[in-house]
Amino acid sequence: MKILLLNRVQVRSLGIAVGIVFGVFFASVFLVRLIAPGSSASTAGWEPVRHRQAGSAGSDATILSGLRIPSDMPRTRLLAVMIENHESARPHQEGIADALMVWEFPVEGFITRFAVVFDADALPKRVGPVRSLRPYFIDALRPLVSTVIHAGASPEAYAKAHNGDITAIDLLSHYGSAERDAHIPEPHNLFIERPAIVALPGDAIAGTPWPPYAVGNNVSSPAAETVTLNFYNPDHDVAYRYSRLRDAYIRSSGSVADQGHPRNVLVLEMPVTGIGEMGRLTIPVTGNGRALLFRSGTVQEGVWRKKDLMSSFVFETADGSSILFAPGQTWVTVLPSFDRVEWE
Repeated sequence: MKILLLNRVQVRSLGIAVGIVFGVFFASVFLVRLIAPGSSASTAGWEPVRHRQAGSAGSDATILSGLRIPSDMPRTRLLAVMIENHESARPHQEGIADALMVWEFPVEGFITRFAVVFDADALPKRVGPVRSLRPYFIDALRPLVSTVIHAGASPEAYAKAHNGDITAIDLLSHYGSAERDAHIPEPHNLFIERPAIVALPGDAIAGTPWPPYAVGNNVSSPAAETVTLNFYNPDHDVAYRYSRLRDAYIRSSGSVADQGHPRNVLVLEMPVTGIGEMGRLTIPVTGNGRALLFRSGTVQEGVWRKKDLMSSFVFETADGSSILFAPGQTWVTVLPSFDRVEWE
């Protein structure tokens, strides 16, 4: 009887061991399918489709540029802060690493400035240096972002804000909410901290489906591990170098060797149609133009479209399919010509 009982124990142990082996095998197969190129698992539960203008302005369908999405897609409360990018301000920038998206446009003198888009429920400790607003930033941010924090503005931007195109909170009118850092020379030293942002007046920020573009695995594309943007000034020229370890681009600008680590670098060609008083630029944001998406050490060429000011941007390849972005931070730079862009 003792020998029979021992055999049963051994058989039971052997069965458990075999079960563990099969469990590990099937789990490994599942994980490989989940992360392998060509998998659809990383599309976050929605399928990219060609752009349609269905839905009213402000609806989920319009905001997501016609993407087919489930009703339970996560929503994010978004706000933007204008951050200066002058060479004297650049070493002191704070908060950019926590951004969901950065919109970079040229301003006077063709020095660029950022509208940095944050999750209002996951703000960094401090943001700045905060700088003034321009009208084309408002045009680019809407309809995704309804609130922007700034310090001063051009007359055209003030007019758009007063017309209700966006809730613009001017720190020059709410000066007690901001702080001047005495260790940084003015005017590049105006910052705002997280509690002060939360306490600012303004309309409640509604949740927006995020992300506003198609996300998926990288497609077969030409290599682009180094990208340069030529601003014809070594103080402002930009370089991106792809890091395989981070699966992101390391951005350098002028003398600042590490300004950010976006997973997506999107460059849009938009003409400057006028230069007005004080060198202020006119940049139409609606219409269409060429687009370049750099991600995962490759480049995808396509087009951007924005039907009107209350329509979201659409990013498509030449055959009309959605350009696929990587999950993570996206840095958008607007340039008047792709003659300024090189990669290798």
